[in-house]
Amino acid sequence: MREYLKTKLLIKIGLKLNCKSLFIKIGSCRKDLFMNDLNEVNAILKRIINGVAIAVKKLTAIEQRMLNTTIDKEFAELNTTSTFVKAKANAFEIEKTLLSFVSFDNNTKKLNDNIDIFMSFGDSLALANDILSGKICKLAQKSRKDAAEKNLKYPADIYKSRLGGVAEEKAKERKLRTDGKAISRYFSIAPGSKFDFVFTAYQQAGKSADNGLIVPEGNPEIIIRVGCNAPDIKNFALLLQSHINGYISAQYATHSYSKAKES
Repeated sequence: MREYLKTKLLIKIGLKLNCKSLFIKIGSCRKDLFMNDLNEVNAILKRIINGVAIAVKKLTAIEQRMLNTTIDKEFAELNTTSTFVKAKANAFEIEKTLLSFVSFDNNTKKLNDNIDIFMSFGDSLALANDILSGKICKLAQKSRKDAAEKNLKYPADIYKSRLGGVAEEKAKERKLRTDGKAISRYFSIAPGSKFDFVFTAYQQAGKSADNGLIVPEGNPEIIIRVGCNAPDIKNFALLLQSHINGYISAQYATHSYSKAKES
């Protein structure tokens, strides 16, 4: 009997030892699986971190490039055989459109004259809206009708830009004039004879007014005319509108208009 109990006890102990060994093996397997999963997670995290680091590096490079560069983009143009006007985004950072009028020799392609006129975003979008809404076309029809009824040689202007240019002090500093006067620049749009519309840019002596405008004095010293037809002026207006709206949207999207909150 004693031997039987002894044997039974030994069997129980053996079973316990075997179970413990089994549990150790199972635990070891679980540990191995956990370590494999952990290694896989670490590998994924490492790839993510490397990807983020590369993205940050690229964004930093883009940001640095943006800080070290300015916009240089011609996005719309109207032209004839010897003149053209280009709309440029070069002054978008001060929220102005640059209209660059140029006349050149058709044979030699040599530059004759140029007039740069800056328009605020507001004025630029208002002009684009007048063109796209059909207002400019209606004004042109009325101007032609009035000219015919009054027996005038040319129809009257249907649009005139704000009077801008270069003030007296800056004109002197930049040695643009020697008579102490300011430079007045502006442009107009009128119905044409060979074209549906004619853009005409003027540059002449001027005087700065209290409201910031530069009022022209005397006769124009430089005149550049650029004719265009209805489809051309419509395309010009669409590009003007889309580029300005795109720039403004980009400023909001990149928080360029934001400022730090006051504590």
